Amino acid sequence: MGSCTAGGAYVPAMSDETVIVRNQGTIFLAGPPLVKAATGEVISAEELGGADTHSRKSGVVDHVAENDEHALEIVRSIVANLNTVKHVDMDVREPRPPAFDPEQLYGIIPDDVRAPYDVREVIARTVDGSEFDEFKRDYGTTLVCGFARIWGYP
Repeated sequence: MGSCTAGGAYVPAMSDETVIVRNQGTIFLAGPPLVKAATGEVISAEELGGADTHSRKSGVVDHVAENDEHALEIVRSIVANLNTVKHVDMDVREPRPPAFDPEQLYGIIPDDVRAPYDVREVIARTVDGSEFDEFKRDYGTTLVCGFARIWGYP
């Protein structure tokens, strides 16, 4: 929702989860004017430290939002997944069937163990309500991270 420059650039890198707004948020130690002065290279703030740079290349950013409202929706989802109560029973909810038929798994997972498949399709057919809050979607595209419930358990 803005720029994290110089020492402030360390804060998102040390955070558990980070949200950046595309074409608005930036994270860098020195901005484009300093890069130009030091190296002569002309680069935009978005190219130097924008959403794509940090969600796809550096991995600093976990979530990319399209605008401030979308960023706040993502933050609310992150907070909803936090375990705020310690040393008590888990927040178990009423189990819900997946929105997609689990029988379709037989057509998703190939017989050849070396053949690739989209694990998100497997997740959609195994978790409660097919609801999966994914983070770091653009970084390390062979790795899938997120929160879900199975049989009501987080």
